[in-house]
Amino acid sequence: MFNPIQDACWELTPEEFERYSLDVLSEQTKNLENLVIEHDKIVNAVDGSYQIDGYIEFSLMGVTYKTLVECKHYKSPINREKVQILHSKIQSIGAHKGILIATSNFQSGAVEYATKHGIALIQLTEAMRNYQTRSMFGTIVASGRKPFNFGNPYSGVLIGGNGSGSFTCSYLSRNNTALESFMKN
Repeated sequence: MFNPIQDACWELTPEEFERYSLDVLSEQTKNLENLVIEHDKIVNAVDGSYQIDGYIEFSLMGVTYKTLVECKHYKSPINREKVQILHSKIQSIGAHKGILIATSNFQSGAVEYATKHGIALIQLTEAMRNYQTRSMFGTIVASGRKPFNFGNPYSGVLIGGNGSGSFTCSYLSRNNTALESFMKN
């Protein structure tokens, strides 16, 4: 639904992809108080233990907020089921938010479910690459500008729905606080 997958993404191992994704999130959330980001964390819940690709904790007005991060290094589009699994983990662990980061596109059902359940979807895409897209109903199209990430090879695109069947996308950058705002609300 958004940018095509480039072969360069596949030079990263799944662990390197997870670490790079957490670096992108770290840059986006650096203004949060008492920020802690952990990779490959085991979290215990009342119904068992869960392996989480990334775990983010921060404080806001004396309250500690937990966010779970799942990374999908896939070639095929992310379907609704992958988002539902993350939502189930959020509920079991008692986390406040979830973020799913992928190298591939998100199916419309995944975007709709994520929007209704407060889960951020981010597609990692090559920085400084031109994309040709065509517009059609229900399809996310690039804004016409190149995603820029201060010399880093990849940039993130925050994808969301507005509840009426259309989607929005926002290139993550140092000046874009959309992800930080998502985590605080």
